[in-house]
Amino acid sequence: MEYITYLFAPLLAFTLSLLFIPIAGKIAFKIKLVDKPNARKVHPNAVPLVGGIVVFAATTLSLLTTNTSWENIVEVKILFIGAFGLLILGVIDDKMDIRAILKLITQLALAHFAFINGIAIESMYGVFGIYGLPYWVQYLLTLVVITGVVNAFNLMDGIDGLAAGLAIVGFIAFTIVAFLVGNSFLSLLFLTLIGALVGFLRFNLSQTQKIFMGDAGSLFLGFVLVVSAIIILQAAEALPQFHLILAVIIGVLALPVIDSLRVYRGRIKKGGSPFKADKTHLHHLVLLFGLSHKASTLFILIVAGIILGTSIFIGYFFGVGYAILGLLFIFMFIISFLSLNKEVRTWRDKIKHIEE
Repeated sequence: MEYITYLFAPLLAFTLSLLFIPIAGKIAFKIKLVDKPNARKVHPNAVPLVGGIVVFAATTLSLLTTNTSWENIVEVKILFIGAFGLLILGVIDDKMDIRAILKLITQLALAHFAFINGIAIESMYGVFGIYGLPYWVQYLLTLVVITGVVNAFNLMDGIDGLAAGLAIVGFIAFTIVAFLVGNSFLSLLFLTLIGALVGFLRFNLSQTQKIFMGDAGSLFLGFVLVVSAIIILQAAEALPQFHLILAVIIGVLALPVIDSLRVYRGRIKKGGSPFKADKTHLHHLVLLFGLSHKASTLFILIVAGIILGTSIFIGYFFGVGYAILGLLFIFMFIISFLSLNKEVRTWRDKIKHIEE
């Protein structure tokens, strides 16, 4: 693949994203594909939910225009069908709020589709001393990981720029490891997605032309991240840099996965549904410091960078098992600090109410 393609494809995706979003935004108002204000949201006006659609369209058109080699046709088929399926699911959910069980069934079906086409977690790669897995364990683990990461990434899309920013960080790291394993298509795909996402951020962070990604975007991006991660692991198993690559992948996916598990546990502990929306996510805790959406997003992206760097350092020098334990410690320390701030604010408000 010509190296100029690696530059031209993301630039084209960036340009298409900038061109398509204003048009898509106008259409969104006409068909009422918008996010309306309510008690859980801070924006005062309806905002178009077409960012994910545009990112998908800009990326697809750029790849069709610039990529002249389609050797990885199985990977292309799995990624495109899965991403497109979740894009459509997300659009329907953005439009009419479909039931959580229907979304889960669709995600499991697409994870099953990936597995039967060869995308499988076949081993634990020595993490905590576990290597090869029985076939049925491979199947269940693959379905759980793909569905879990897709939902975890979807939950991170709560404030301006966060889901897109985390995706960009992840795709930058994955671009490097895709080059290491010699997968030119994935490298091009990641760079093209980065270009489209940067174009989206131009509007997502705007005060006057704001566009949201919507479930359509966060769901399909989560699918691309997790399925690409499995593809890379399968290709890298025999390489001497394997444990470094595994540490990168764990570092990219750790933040949304750990936070989603924490949120699900908290909801169940309170006797509610794990899928019922609330304000207990990481970004909600950060916002309680009085930071703006942009500052909160920057803070979380810095945390994501620290987690990624820690995973690489500990994973490379001490082993991936120790890296996972280290990431859990760092995350729980940050959550404890943020939760303490939340408690202080709660008691301060109670005392103020009593005084009044």
